Amino acid sequence: MRFLALFCIIFSFIYALPEQFDKQKYSKGEKVFEQKCTECHVKYMDIALLMKNFIEEDNKLLNLKAPTGNEISFRLKSQIGSINDIEFQIIEASDFVKDYLYYPNKAKTICLEGVVKHFNTMPSLKGKISLSEIDDVAFFLYFLEGFNGVNEFYHDETKF
Repeated sequence: MRFLALFCIIFSFIYALPEQFDKQKYSKGEKVFEQKCTECHVKYMDIALLMKNFIEEDNKLLNLKAPTGNEISFRLKSQIGSINDIEFQIIEASDFVKDYLYYPNKAKTICLEGVVKHFNTMPSLKGKISLSEIDDVAFFLYFLEGFNGVNEFYHDETKF
């Protein structure tokens, strides 16, 4: 019986969502992404397919206009701040997204050079998206990929 209880505790710890995850904020951010970002950004695409598209096919397979949401999500967590302090990393990610959406510049990109070279610099969204919408979409993007199956797009980034 002790083993079963210990197993349940360990299992729930491993698959628990970070306490910073707010499903309502995530859903709001997803709606903003769908309304304001999907003209250029695909929400999710399989990583193996993306790698093939950029490494082998020079973006001619998918002809993407911009990085995918899951690529941005992965890069936010791996390039901005420290994953060891999720609460602060979410704030830093939001600040980065705000700055990038209002003042886009390829020199600030967090995406791989071999990917970004296929895209034009995005237009500024200043006056087209509010700060609160940016905060919500940044939260959505942060949690889009990763954290123990928080959504249907989860994959284990350590395998790539």
